[in-house]
Amino acid sequence: MIAATLLLFCLQLSPVRGFRSGVVREESSANAFSISIDRTARRLRHAVVLKAVKEDVSGSSRAVEVATSQNGESSTSKRPKPVYDPDTRRPSTSTGGLTDIPSRQLPNNWLGEKTYILFSAVLIGLCTGLNISLFKEAVEFVRSALYGDGSSLPESFRPILEMLPLSAIPVLGAIAVGVILRVGGEFPPGLRDTVKEVDLDSIRESGVEPPEELLSCTKLPPISERDDFVRFTQKALAATATLGTGNSLGPEGPSVEAGMSFSRLLTNNRAFSRLTNVFGQLDDGCASDTERVRRRVARDRLLLSVGAAAGVSAGFNAPLSGVFFALEIVQNSLVPFRLPLSDGDGGDEVTTIGGEPLAVEQISISAILLASVISALTIQALLGNELALRLGDFEFNNPLLELPLYLLLGALAGLTAAIFSGTAQYLKSIFDGDAGFPFVRDTFQNIPKYQKPLIGSLVTGWVGVYIPQVLFFGYETLNSLFLNNNIPTEYLFILLVSKLLTTAISAASGLVGGTFAPSLFLGGVLGAIFHNICELLSSNSGIPEVASYQLSGLPAFAMIGSASVLAALFRAPLTASLLLFETTRNYDVILPLMASAGVASLTGDIVEKWLDEEQRENDPVSWGDLATRIPQSNDEICIVSNSEESQGRR
Repeated sequence: MIAATLLLFCLQLSPVRGFRSGVVREESSANAFSISIDRTARRLRHAVVLKAVKEDVSGSSRAVEVATSQNGESSTSKRPKPVYDPDTRRPSTSTGGLTDIPSRQLPNNWLGEKTYILFSAVLIGLCTGLNISLFKEAVEFVRSALYGDGSSLPESFRPILEMLPLSAIPVLGAIAVGVILRVGGEFPPGLRDTVKEVDLDSIRESGVEPPEELLSCTKLPPISERDDFVRFTQKALAATATLGTGNSLGPEGPSVEAGMSFSRLLTNNRAFSRLTNVFGQLDDGCASDTERVRRRVARDRLLLSVGAAAGVSAGFNAPLSGVFFALEIVQNSLVPFRLPLSDGDGGDEVTTIGGEPLAVEQISISAILLASVISALTIQALLGNELALRLGDFEFNNPLLELPLYLLLGALAGLTAAIFSGTAQYLKSIFDGDAGFPFVRDTFQNIPKYQKPLIGSLVTGWVGVYIPQVLFFGYETLNSLFLNNNIPTEYLFILLVSKLLTTAISAASGLVGGTFAPSLFLGGVLGAIFHNICELLSSNSGIPEVASYQLSGLPAFAMIGSASVLAALFRAPLTASLLLFETTRNYDVILPLMASAGVASLTGDIVEKWLDEEQRENDPVSWGDLATRIPQSNDEICIVSNSEESQGRR
């Protein structure tokens, strides 16, 4: 029926003057005709035919639906089967054929936006590598000047340095941090609050009024009214002073923040915005407010994750760990939030923005990989390809037989991480004047914030006189364990407790640094203690088979312990496993290491829930700046507490 209609329709159109451009000629054969039709007329006729077919099919479908609804029958029984549309990745209820022309609604300037993201990732990776190279060199300069022979200092300073006791050197860093706080004001926040600041900037740049909740929890002025370069530089200088003078924190946290800071400087820079006009108009002016905000937030969050990955990659010289850091740790901070916007269809008044996994879009993976690789190559070119951790020769006998021991070590690592986080939270509450005896609360409430780092540095300096291994990052002690140096078990216990307390109090007092390196230190010492105890128990067991069994070397247990504590503290078993693999380049221990890290992460989560630590809602100390939090169903834009000091901002 449809074919006959098409034939009649074409015959009726052929005499029309506008479509008649050929000449009919009769050939020698009676029934042979050759029709020459102009190409333009043929296209027009084809379009008219398509339109007629569409109207015929749609009219037939509507007639069937009306007839079936009038007869009381189910309309779904006579509808055509859904056709899977490979372009839109969802079923289509059309009939297929000419009427089912697949189309994907791509955003405005889709290709230009992807090119802009990749170009920005290259710049972020390159500049992050340069920045962290300067940061590491600055920390090493301060360290060699104060703890070395002082040859890099002017002659007039050397007599003063010789008179300075060892316990007073960390105090110099605290004084510098206090001065920067006093003069420059508050430091930029950690990861989770940085995400909120990025969201606020994205909403403002989209021309939409941000919600009051977000304004009240960030208190961030518009881009035109603040100087981000000064803010980020102040925190970098404070981190250099903290770490160079030997306070018990690590450099990787500031490295991550350096990458995120440059990402923000790039996205908020007006000159760079004008430069990126070569990629076209990134924001569609014809789109709804919801769509513009959603695209801008997704783009800026992605570039923030790119900066974090580049920071880890350059900080540890571990590009794979940088990628997984973004996908495993940063991802959990990119929680969705609600905005009072219409969806464009007159629907909901409150729209949910964000929350999409980074791994969904291929451009996200590509940008993170690109920035991580370029950052690592940059720092290798500037500082060399030396590994932060050095693993010596050791025996790794039977991983399957020893697997229960490694799982038990993972459970102990999770417990150690929970104790450390609980201790740090409680100390932070004391420094904020929210915990302790009444006189302790009154005392700390009356101490200015810029003076509190002095307390942490005094404790670190005093402990460092008797236990010098607690100073700095702890890589020297960790490498000695990895190189199979035998340290008495009793002294290892002292190291574990001392490093845990000095790191917690340094972070809680307001000194600037991270806890990646200290967590590796705690795990390595815990693994060495566990190895020594297992050897002691097996040799004294009285069972010949057990007593004669040769346990794997101490470096294996130290390495597994390091990854397990890191995994439990940051809820990142994959990142921790890859980090230890990349920093030691030893594959033999990777399988038991991954199993132990998984158990440690689960154990730490269970213990913290049992202790009712509210899943680190308040980011109380520097380790919490980078720690993850499981998004809850009633997750809000921010959590506003009764005291501004208790919101976890340093």
